[in-house]
Parts: sequence; structure tokens; C-alpha cells
Amino acid sequence: MKSAAPEDIAIIFLERLLALSERRPDRARPASAAPNYDDLTTADIIKRFRERMMAAERVGAISIRYGKRERSHLIERVIAKDAAALASHLGRKLASVDADEARARLLPIAVRGASWIPTVLDDIIVRWARAMPAFRLVPSAVDAAGEFLSLLAAISNDEAHGLDGRTFSFRIMGDTKVFDRHAARIATVLASQFGEPMMAAEEVWNRIGLERFAHPVHIKGCVVAADAAGILVDGRAKPFASFHPELQPLIRLSGRPSAVLTIENYASFNRYAREIDDGTLVVYTGGFASLGVIELLKTILNQIGPEVPFFHWGDIDPGGLRIFRFLEETLPRAPIPFRMDHTLAETHGRPAARDATLGAIAKSGSALAALAVWLSQGEDIRHLEQEALDPISPLRSP
Repeated sequence: MKSAAPEDIAIIFLERLLALSERRPDRARPASAAPNYDDLTTADIIKRFRERMMAAERVGAISIRYGKRERSHLIERVIAKDAAALASHLGRKLASVDADEARARLLPIAVRGASWIPTVLDDIIVRWARAMPAFRLVPSAVDAAGEFLSLLAAISNDEAHGLDGRTFSFRIMGDTKVFDRHAARIATVLASQFGEPMMAAEEVWNRIGLERFAHPVHIKGCVVAADAAGILVDGRAKPFASFHPELQPLIRLSGRPSAVLTIENYASFNRYAREIDDGTLVVYTGGFASLGVIELLKTILNQIGPEVPFFHWGDIDPGGLRIFRFLEETLPRAPIPFRMDHTLAETHGRPAARDATLGAIAKSGSALAALAVWLSQGEDIRHLEQEALDPISPLRSP
């Protein structure tokens, strides 16, 4: 208040009193506040403050309680009496009224998407009705909320699949930068929708098939990309080859692999490609598998029979389990976990804290459900980065 002009002190005080009422409209006792007389530094300012309070009391917006004895001429406390009357006295509508009007504007946008999009709108309106921001959007940001919901609705309709963020943004909003403005809040909402509230943004984009720009996929093994003119890329190159996802229609096996192995981390992939020669077709997922990795894996898995085992080797930590679960849910064949077990983590891992966000995997039919139970609920938990282990062949391991 100290920086406010004397004539504004009373208005700021009443605005704060109204905000208290709006944030808890169901409170048992009406909101109230005591003037800070350290801010009311002169008799003239005190007089003007009192006049403003009395004007609000005359319209039924507040009630005034005065001090006792020698302070009977001073206002001791101001109690909110009628929030709607107070808002009108201050020249605005109640936050709940503005929120209802915003909902009417935004609902036609929300219903364009999946059934859960209107629930996001409801979350926004509940907070706006209490004069509070929602998803870091203040109650006056109706246009920005419309952009946010439009992008969510388009994502729920699978319209982001295969596009980079700027192209997706332009197709939906006619502006390449709208998605960037809302990316953080979109990632937060989608992570919760996936049941993994701690999911990193990059993992979210991979889950919905949104590519900033597709990266080449590193592969070692009997796979080639070839057209009528001959072989364009050969996976038998040393130490490995890189296949751009746009080559996917041209990819075929050039032999029968002894196994297929996906590897989460780059150092472990490099070591395996250089140190192990067992006929396994090895694919680097780059952490959380991108759309390009998924499409190439689908092509490879559809060209091998069930007699060729498919393994995945990743970190034993929350991120590693989420990556494995995503492969299980997305690919035509679920991988077999390789070197991802309780004993290895206990023997080689480092102490870590429980992670309750793994509860969804723990309750699922995942091959790593038991490991997720331990990491989310167990004792003496340990995480293990796969780089701590020397690479060995899944065909020769116990």
C-alpha cells in the first residue's frame, strides 16, 4: 500500500477484501480485514479512507466495526457483507460472473476435442471464479485460454501426429509461435492425462507423435534401406548406420537377426555396437523413443517371426520404466526386459527415494510391474544407470 496514492489506498483495500470473498465463497464467516494505519499516515488520508468505507457501507457492500474508547473514531475492521454489491461498487463484475461468461466463450472450443477437454475447461473456470489463475493463465486471459484449449483439442484428435511444433501450431492457429507459448501447460495437462504427472515434456511430445524435427535412428544389424537404384543405407556399416525416418518405406531386412535389442542410452548403444557381435539387430531409442524410432521398429518387428526374441535394455529408474512401458503399449510386440531386474539394481545401483508416480505401471500388466512396485513402495530402493554395466549379449546371458 505504501506506494499507492492516498486516494487509491481505500480502493486497493476494498479490492483485497473482495478477493478474499471470491476465493472462498463458501466460507462460514464473511471475509474481513483490518486497515493498516501505518499506511494511513495523515489525518487527511484517514478521513478519505473512512469516507470511502462509509460509501461502500451505504450500498450494502460492507459493514464497519469501529474501535473502542479512545479509538472509537477509527475503523477497526471491515467485513464483507455482499460480494456482488462490493464488486458493483468497485465498477466491475464478480469473478464468478466473468468466469461464467468466459466458459460460454470457451466451451465451443473445448467440445471440439476428446471428452476430457471440457474437464480442463472446468478446472480453469473453477479457479477463475475465485479470481485465481489456472495453468498460469489469469482470469482476464480468455483469448490465451482459447488458444490453449484449441491446441489440446487438436492433440486429442491426433492432429499433432507426425508434425513438428511450428507446423502444428500454424495449421491449428495460423501462427507458428502459439504452440511455444502454451507448450509447458500443454505438457503438464497431457502428462496428467497419461497418468504420469512427472513425465518430462519431451516424453509427452513423443507420446503424441509431435516431432520438432525428426532425428536419424541409429541401427546396427541386417537391415537396409534400398530403392530401385540399390542400397541407400546398410545397417551392417561399422560401427553402425543412421536411418532417417523418411526412409521407413524403403527399409527391409537383409537377413535374419538372431534377436532385436533396443538400448536406451547412447554410450551403452555405442559400446554394444562396437564390442558385441552376435547377429543381434540393435536399435538406439535415444531415451524415450521418438515417433521415428517407433515407426522403424514397427517395420522391423513386422518383418521378423515370433521365434526372433525382442529385448529392451534401459535404466532401472522411473524414466527407464516409463520408456519400457511406452514400448510395451505402442509396438506390435512387447519387448522382454534385459538387465532390468531387482537383483542388478540392488547389486550395482545407487540409493534412491521412492517414486509414487510409478503406481500406474505397478498396477498394470507390464513385465516390469514388480520392479515398479519396488521402486514406488519398497525399501532400500536403488536406481541403476545402464552405463554402469558392461554390455553382454541377451543370447548369452542367464
